[in-house]
Amino acid sequence: MPEDGGAWAAGLLVNEAWAAHREGRYQHAAAAAARAVSAGEQLDDPVLLVRALEAEAAALRLTGDYTAALARYTRLLGLAEDPATASRLDHPSAARAVADAHWEWVVCARFLTGIPVRELFGVLDAADRWLVATGHSDWRAAILSERASIYQSLGETDAAIAAAQEALALAVQHPDAPGYTLGAYRFLLGYVLRAAGRAAEAGPHYQAILDDPAASPAATRAAHEGLAWCALASGDIAAGRREARRAVSLAEPLGDDALCTSLEVLTAACREDGDLEAAWQAATRHLEAAGRIGGHHRPYYAARRAVDVALDRADRAAASRLLGELDEHAAALDATTGTTARTTETAQRHQRLAGLAAPDPQQAET
Repeated sequence: MPEDGGAWAAGLLVNEAWAAHREGRYQHAAAAAARAVSAGEQLDDPVLLVRALEAEAAALRLTGDYTAALARYTRLLGLAEDPATASRLDHPSAARAVADAHWEWVVCARFLTGIPVRELFGVLDAADRWLVATGHSDWRAAILSERASIYQSLGETDAAIAAAQEALALAVQHPDAPGYTLGAYRFLLGYVLRAAGRAAEAGPHYQAILDDPAASPAATRAAHEGLAWCALASGDIAAGRREARRAVSLAEPLGDDALCTSLEVLTAACREDGDLEAAWQAATRHLEAAGRIGGHHRPYYAARRAVDVALDRADRAAASRLLGELDEHAAALDATTGTTARTTETAQRHQRLAGLAAPDPQQAET
């Protein structure tokens, strides 16, 4: 096949990957993008290569494979920094791919231990400098979004809300800039508001996602998840459970990463409703999905919810086993953030387990 024809065919694979991505078919998107990466290597076409790496990394991230996604973004940024290829990345689509890699690298790093969270501000500072140097300061919304997420993970709530508000305002002002969808910026602002105890203010941001006919399946799922949490915060358990079930249903085809957060709110809703059997079923599925993702971030939240349900059920054996896992995840995450928030939460659950009455040996025999 002539070189131009090969590049054209590989470009179609990149387009196919993004189309599958928008539909929530992330495995298909990753496979198509991987084929485009191979083509870009064979054709020695750095523009095609960075576009394909961007598409592959995005799909891998949304399946929960943060390690593989981080490797793709690292390679992409390396091509942009290498003098041998940087001068050949003179296409607008290449600039958008490089910009995307700057903030998406931070997204992946936040889910992996070994990189202190506060150090990620330095990575975002470098991204800001790159935007200024290339004349793309109007692309800052995604960087602000990541700053908000880091502040939130560090417990700096006011800074997180301010950054999320600025990110959304900038995204509305520059709708064609690379980065996240408008729904993603709305979801983040809703999330940090809700985490600050301001669920009534968060709800309209989630509803705005559902009111947008262009919202992706992933954004719609996230909106139902957010509304479920808001309903629980207001005491409307029935609505919370209904929204949570809808979120889980929408998460099913999207992969384990989406399924984890949706199952978390379903577990909470069933628990609030006093339906401990349904809560345990949801918590078990959450543990399974988090285990497939691996690492410490998703497994920590899955184990934390499961411990709570096990304690509610007075299942000492399950609670003790899960607390052992929770201790490991909490220590790893607190080391990354430089806080003690998660180990403190885990200690409280150990105290609750100690307070459970030991089973009566005579009753156990009967």
